[in-house]
Amino acid sequence: MAFVHYTVKKIVHGLGAIKEAANEVKNLKGSKAFIVTDPGLAKIGVQKPLEEALTAGGIEWKLYAEAQLEPSMDSIQHCTDEAKAFGADVIIGFGGGSALDTTKAASVLLSNEGPIDKYFGINLVPNPSLPCILIPTTSGTGSEMTNISVLADTKNGGKKGVVSEYMYADTVILDAELTFGLPPRVTAMTGVDAFVHAMESFCGIAATPITDALNLQAMKLVGANIRQAYANGKNAAGSQQARSQPKQGADFMGKQKSPQARMARTVPVRQLYGVHLRKRPEGQQPEPADHEQHGLAMSFCAPFSVGFNYIANPEKYAIVADILRGDDRSGCMSVMDRAADVEDAFRDLLNDLDIATGLSNYGVKREDLPACADRAFAAKRLLNNNPRAASRDQILALLEANFEA
Repeated sequence: MAFVHYTVKKIVHGLGAIKEAANEVKNLKGSKAFIVTDPGLAKIGVQKPLEEALTAGGIEWKLYAEAQLEPSMDSIQHCTDEAKAFGADVIIGFGGGSALDTTKAASVLLSNEGPIDKYFGINLVPNPSLPCILIPTTSGTGSEMTNISVLADTKNGGKKGVVSEYMYADTVILDAELTFGLPPRVTAMTGVDAFVHAMESFCGIAATPITDALNLQAMKLVGANIRQAYANGKNAAGSQQARSQPKQGADFMGKQKSPQARMARTVPVRQLYGVHLRKRPEGQQPEPADHEQHGLAMSFCAPFSVGFNYIANPEKYAIVADILRGDDRSGCMSVMDRAADVEDAFRDLLNDLDIATGLSNYGVKREDLPACADRAFAAKRLLNNNPRAASRDQILALLEANFEA
């Protein structure tokens, strides 16, 4: 079977890599950098090392700290207008998936006529985007490695994606030191998010030999280090190594770019995310803790999802279970027995990370479950790559069985 593998043009990787930011702007023939981040990160100053590196390298910069947690068409236009007014010749995304998606979409409008909804779909962008550098600050999303920006469609409702080969970053800077100041809970959530993304793609129908290799390494790095990264904090001996490994795992996960595999999910009950998890009053700016929410949803949905899926691909779920257990048990257990352990192995990991399971722990009401099942079943692009076919009634049964699990 033929497959195509894409990735970004350049990756600068390693502890302290943020110090190369000015050189990377210059490599793109830039001198005025427009930094896009969100209010929560700016409030605690996570972007300061980037600002210092740019200043030291003689790069003029402006901070735009208004990226929304759920980027909208209007927010993309506002970001674009501010970048144009500054005269930016390079745009830098700094933060989690929302800030990076905002940056990619704005880079399109800085070289193409808007509005952004003209480009909802695949490969509709006619001209190359403004030179773009992406710098993630969490381990989970992998957005820095993708050519898609997911936005809220304020005209028609729901979310839409702009997908274009022009949206790959020119440079990605991966510096695990940027994660050292994260609260342990956020480290746990985003680390599990990275593991789940890699697992989904590894076990999904659209997996390829290239994505398998990258995802396997991602799961091994995260699985072997996430407990220590969560428990020790940034000051403990060996913590920098432990924290950098989950970040490297996320980087491996993000590099795999079979589009279908990248979108793979387990049973996509993550539709709960953004509906029932802690919602802010309208107009209230996101706090740093808001960055955990996607990872939280992926975490508490993962055990029962893999428990449903493993019989459809036991060979791969056996490998996942062994990674979670930290032990290659292929010589002493059957494939099916190892695969059957994957749900319990995941629950044990979440217990060590103090992440509760059970939907009722997160504000979900029992009467909401049918609507959640409807939304999950409607997510066909996700279900179509799930290793096991799932009906709406099966999804509802999973939700009900795990309401108080």
